[in-house]
Amino acid sequence: MKTIFLVEDDQGLRELIHFLLTDKNYEVEAFPNATSFEKRLETSNQDPDLILMDIMLPDGNGVDLCKGLKKSNHKKEIPVLLMSAHANPSIADNSGACDFIKKPFDIEELYTRIQKYVV
Repeated sequence: MKTIFLVEDDQGLRELIHFLLTDKNYEVEAFPNATSFEKRLETSNQDPDLILMDIMLPDGNGVDLCKGLKKSNHKKEIPVLLMSAHANPSIADNSGACDFIKKPFDIEELYTRIQKYVV
């Protein structure tokens, strides 16, 4: 089973995405902020197959988190999909993210984009 780390501060959206992805047989670990996500990455024995991350977080910025991951020898190969309702998609261009999803998103589009990177 493929594992996705979901970083989303909006509880309702986090729960919805968690449900949608587990319904498609992904194992999902969800985080409400950058701090809990970073702590989990540090303590995890196994990397996720994909990270789905909001850009605007209460204690950090998804673009900066993505750039940090891409500088790490051990984490740089993990595909990262950034998402935002407010940011211009071009904000992800120099982040190292493999894709950008504009919120609100179509559920089938979300599935398609994730499947593109999680084989």
